[in-house]
Amino acid sequence: MSLFKELDLVCHQLCLELKHEYVQTVLPKPDIDRDKLTIYYMLFRMNEPQQAAGSYTKSVMVAEIGLNTHETMTCEKRTNKELLKQRQLTVLSGDFYSALYYYTLARQSNIELVKWVAQAIQNFNEYKCALFFPPVHFGWQELIHEIKKIESALVGKIARQLGFTHVVPYISDFFLIKRLIAERDLRNEEKHTGYFSKMRLDDDDQLVEKLDSEIKNRTAQLSQALKRSEDQSELFLKLKDYINLKLPLTA
Repeated sequence: MSLFKELDLVCHQLCLELKHEYVQTVLPKPDIDRDKLTIYYMLFRMNEPQQAAGSYTKSVMVAEIGLNTHETMTCEKRTNKELLKQRQLTVLSGDFYSALYYYTLARQSNIELVKWVAQAIQNFNEYKCALFFPPVHFGWQELIHEIKKIESALVGKIARQLGFTHVVPYISDFFLIKRLIAERDLRNEEKHTGYFSKMRLDDDDQLVEKLDSEIKNRTAQLSQALKRSEDQSELFLKLKDYINLKLPLTA
């Protein structure tokens, strides 16, 4: 079976595990980041057979979805009962996905992976606190750096623990670019979610232009870094091909 057929199977199984009849009557289906699913699977597949790699990938993706579900909450005051109920269910569904992650891993008895993800989630929360409640005022590049740490908190931790530290910079840059694109699109659509909707910036009216510039620069830098690298490891070459395939689509 080819890699992408294996990924289709993992994605299908993940969709089935995420089903919850009541939640789906009120909230949209959880968004599965196919790029993260692919990279997690590549990481696990280097050391594990297909079934184990798929199980670990699904478990970590459930943790990611739990974190992302909480991110969809808005900050503005709600008085409408239905909208308030939707917000409460968003919190609870995020908690449900997080609990489902621990449940699925407990069934596999992989205590080490539980520890890794728990540590990564702790780091994720600490990075978010630093972003929204900084001890000092962040400049633009410091702000981007903090977002990068948040976006790769979990996937970077898994890669390092599996012994693939050498690919973390490329993965981190790729997911930073994806996040910046999502933030730009949210701002263009005037949706009050995302990191920048929760912050007051000195030049807020120029945010879209600054994001556009940052996306273009980061994409060019990542593309060049991949091209210049002399790494010939199997994992790097697979990631290089995948990221190069996706970069034109993201930017």
